[in-house]
Amino acid sequence: MRKWIVLGCLALVGCGPMGLYYKPGVSVAGAERDEITCAVKAERDVPVRNVSRVIPGQWVPGRKICRKPGQCRMTPGHRTPPQIITEDANLALRNKVAALCMKDRGYARISLPPCPPEIEKSVVPAITVTMPKRLSQNACVIRRKNGAFQVVDPG
Repeated sequence: MRKWIVLGCLALVGCGPMGLYYKPGVSVAGAERDEITCAVKAERDVPVRNVSRVIPGQWVPGRKICRKPGQCRMTPGHRTPPQIITEDANLALRNKVAALCMKDRGYARISLPPCPPEIEKSVVPAITVTMPKRLSQNACVIRRKNGAFQVVDPG
């Protein structure tokens, strides 16, 4: 059962909108290179700062267990173990710095919906190598293998 839930979730990931950095006429490889450069810069400017916090365990009271009427015993109460959570306190700021770097390089973060089946069937399968010079409100994306994609703009 659990395997089917995981497979269903993975299938839905490919069905949702695709977020990407867009700059008219730039190559996809160039955009990926700029995104990596900005991520490295953000990592350098806002390094990981792990902080740990302890969530104390909860008190579980004892229970009364009766096998027969009049033959009861109390189980002792106990405390559940604490949870130790470690988080990167700089993660949100680092993401903002990386996004600002991309914006400074002329990129906009966009979200393209998946193309409807009728559009997907009507286009010649390809992989987008260079971002379109212009995108209309009708632009959509077809996901290809290995993280590649095809941007389609029916106009």
